[in-house]
Amino acid sequence: MFGLPATSSAVPSAQLGLYQFKLQQARRDAAQAQDKVRTLEAQTNEARQQAAQAQDKVNSLESQPPRTQSTLNTQGQTTGQLLNVSA
Repeated sequence: MFGLPATSSAVPSAQLGLYQFKLQQARRDAAQAQDKVRTLEAQTNEARQQAAQAQDKVNSLESQPPRTQSTLNTQGQTTGQLLNVSA
């Protein structure tokens, strides 16, 4: 018996399934990338805070120069005389 050729509804379903799989994978990838961005932004903010604190320390030290008259001895060690204790 010769009937109509079988139409395959499996082909469109397979294509739809593949599309959905790829879409889900792309969404997972995008979510992971967003998580990585958040993590890197947090690390960047922390590094900026550390850099600002270090720069504050530099500025503080630069504004308070040592109060001794220093010279180097023959061994390269700093020696000096205290100039003013009360300043």
